[in-house]
Amino acid sequence: MIELKNFNFRRNSLGYEYLIDCIAIVTNNRRAIKDFSKYVYVPVAEKYGTRPQNVLWCITKLLNLMYFNTEGAIIEKYFNTYNKPSTKAFIIGIARKIRKEKESILI
Repeated sequence: MIELKNFNFRRNSLGYEYLIDCIAIVTNNRRAIKDFSKYVYVPVAEKYGTRPQNVLWCITKLLNLMYFNTEGAIIEKYFNTYNKPSTKAFIIGIARKIRKEKESILI
C-alpha cells in the first residue's frame, strides 16, 4: 500500500496485514466507519480465523511502534497533529487520502 510507505512499520507482521485489510474496507465502504467493530474488525477477523479483539490489539501495537519510529513531521503532515492518532483515526485518515487520490485521477 503506497500510503503506508511513508510510515516506519514492521511490514512482516500480522498486524500490518490486518491494517491493510482494514484500510481497504474503509476505502471501499465509507459506511464502515459507523461501526468499526462490526464492519471492519469482524470481516478481517473472519478472513484470518481470529477474533475482532485480536485484530484491534495487533493493529494498535503496530501503530504504537510506528508512532515511536516515524518522524513527527510525517505524522503531522497526514493527521495535522504530532499526537499519536487512534487506531480508528489512522485507518480513516489513510482511507480518505487514498479515496481523494483515486477521485483526482478520475477527474
